[in-house]
Amino acid sequence: MPIFVSFVMGVKEGYFFNSPTHWAWHNLPPDVEALFTKQPPIQDVIEFALGDQGTYFVSYRDHDGQVLCRHYNLPNPLTEYLYHGHPHVIRDLSTLSISLGPYDSYYAHDKTSASWSNLPPVLEKAVLNRLISQDALKTVWKANGAEAPSFVSLGADGSFFMKTVCGGGSWDLKDKSEGIVGTNKFLEGSPNFLGVAGMYLFPHHPNAYILLLTSGKAFSNLPEHTWADYNKMAPALPQLTQSALPIPCIPQPRQQPQLLPPQPQFQSQPQQRNSGCCPNHTGVHNCCPQQPIIVSPYGRPPPMMQPQYMAQNIWGYPPRT
Repeated sequence: MPIFVSFVMGVKEGYFFNSPTHWAWHNLPPDVEALFTKQPPIQDVIEFALGDQGTYFVSYRDHDGQVLCRHYNLPNPLTEYLYHGHPHVIRDLSTLSISLGPYDSYYAHDKTSASWSNLPPVLEKAVLNRLISQDALKTVWKANGAEAPSFVSLGADGSFFMKTVCGGGSWDLKDKSEGIVGTNKFLEGSPNFLGVAGMYLFPHHPNAYILLLTSGKAFSNLPEHTWADYNKMAPALPQLTQSALPIPCIPQPRQQPQLLPPQPQFQSQPQQRNSGCCPNHTGVHNCCPQQPIIVSPYGRPPPMMQPQYMAQNIWGYPPRT
């Protein structure tokens, strides 16, 4: 079961940062904090989305391995998509991703279906241009699924970023701050998005963003209250790869190091997420080892430079619309 890299920020300095090995959170809705601090502790958070007026969705793997979800105050079309008249959620919680935007906008998708509402017009057009058919259980995309959106983030004032399975996409960054302008030039100069894992936007923080490359390198402009946790997590972000499924990039398998004789033979253990390490605390916290704090996490990729590990567009489709 993949644990996606995700960065979520809400009102009142609330945020949740997640990766396969680390997570950190602060000032989340009381029900979510109760979940994260319960005993016995949950094992993993799979997806977390945060919206206005206490709106949230969280899917998680409980202490006994069950994959469950909780939510509150979701837009009605999103609730209908999740349940479709059934007493329980019918979507695949292990691959379900949800992006909540302003004015009850959202984009939700799992490995077989997708749903959206109130998207910015440019984004909705880009999505519909790639769509073949859609019903309650299955969404069919062009190019045998290669044109399916695999990552969508909704920001303030109609801003958005969307990437497809084949490395195409569409974006509109409204803010005119230096970091956003530089990142926009970088995206314009990229032949495709195969080297981009995602760009995280935040409706309540118009000039904040995190641009994550598949190499695991990230460029960001974040509010100061997140710096301590972000600076500890950023160096440990994994290398990522896009699967053929319409889901976000997943961590690449860790390669076992080859030990040469006469060195003793040790079996390398993959880095594991510490079960419940962060949820058992309150306030600002992080389960990562302490690292020197960078003066500022601000940064952006050099304009017109391709991301590391940028592969060729094997699908042969235009990178964006």
